[in-house]
Formats: sequence, structure tokens, C-alpha cells
Amino acid sequence: KNSALLGYGINVNLAPVCDVSTNPKSFIYDRTLGKDAAATAGYAASVVTAMRDCGVGSVLKHFPGYGDNADTHTGSAVDDRPLETFREEDFLPFQAGIQVGGGTTAVLVSHNTVTAMDPDRPASLSPAVYQILREELNFQGPALTDDLGMEAILQFAGENSPVVLALEAGCDMVLTGSFQEEIPKVLAALEDGTLTRERLDEAVSRVLGWKYDLGLLS
Repeated sequence: KNSALLGYGINVNLAPVCDVSTNPKSFIYDRTLGKDAAATAGYAASVVTAMRDCGVGSVLKHFPGYGDNADTHTGSAVDDRPLETFREEDFLPFQAGIQVGGGTTAVLVSHNTVTAMDPDRPASLSPAVYQILREELNFQGPALTDDLGMEAILQFAGENSPVVLALEAGCDMVLTGSFQEEIPKVLAALEDGTLTRERLDEAVSRVLGWKYDLGLLS
């Protein structure tokens, strides 16, 4: 099968949106399928399978499920839903995509603060959220952050480097427009022990494994 994306040299698609939303008034609704968890899971599996068969990497987002929350581009969003709701609904599309994607899929983590998982940190900066992704969903591939330049993260991080916080929490690949400023901060964190070599090696190995499974490395 041929892919129009590969024809343009694009080997990863930041899709599908796996968020479950049936409320047209929700911020995330227009980006979702607009159906319930079961239908969204079927959609996620179909999209990931199609991209896998074309040799294009997929990215399941926005873990652990966006819900009817505010826009994290402009400020913080707090999700007070119980963990059982995520297990019974929001996790289903992510599990479906992970199951069919094999090594060709990644998971992107949102900036929502999910109080049932970690009331003190946005999901993308929370070790507890990455632990749930690894242990409950048994995901072995790379975990990405949403854009770390969004206001929800800048407000939380303050003077701290959001990239260092994300890597420290368990993220493997960061989305940032400030990479020229952030790379020296990562190296400094490695020097002073804030980040361990083992943590960075783990992140790099997951990214390289993703590239290998996509046929990008010989």
C-alpha cells in the first residue's frame, strides 16, 4: 500500500485523536470522532492499522484522555473524574491503537492535571501518569509530550525547564519550539544528576526502536 504522506517524506502522523467526546460544547470535541468509547476505539484501531500497513508511524493522543476540559493552550485544566472512568472509557481507544500498532505507534500525553492520577502535576510532567501508561496499558513504545510551550506548562514550570521535568517524569520525546534553549538545560541536568544517564538512555532507546520498527534504520 502506498501513502501520500510518505510520498512527501513524512513518516510519522500525529494522529489519531483517541479522546472520547460526545459533547459538542467541549473544547476537544471538534478534534474527536464525536462518538462513545467503543466507537472511538474501533476508529483508532482502523486508523493505526492503515498507517501501519503504509509504513507511517501513528501517535495516539491525548493520553490519558482529554475529557470535557479547558484548552491547555491558554491555561491549566483540571480533570476531577475518577480513575474508573478512565479505565472503563478513555483508555479503550489507546488500548486498541497500542494493540494493533505494534512498534509503529507512540502515545502523546496531555497537559491536563488529572487529580485521580496526580493532583499536583500536569499529566505530561507526572511520573504517575507515565507509570499507568506503562503498567496498566503495557505500552513499551515512546511517550511524547504535547507542546511544552503551551500556557498550562509554562505556568506550572515557572523558572524550571519543562523539558527536563518531562524527561525526568518518564517522557521519551518532547515537543518544543525552544529546543535551542532547552538542549543545554538537558545537558546541564545530566551533569548535575537531576537527570540520570539511565533515564535518557531509556528514552533514546525507545525512540530508536520506533524508528527501527518503521524501517527508518537499517
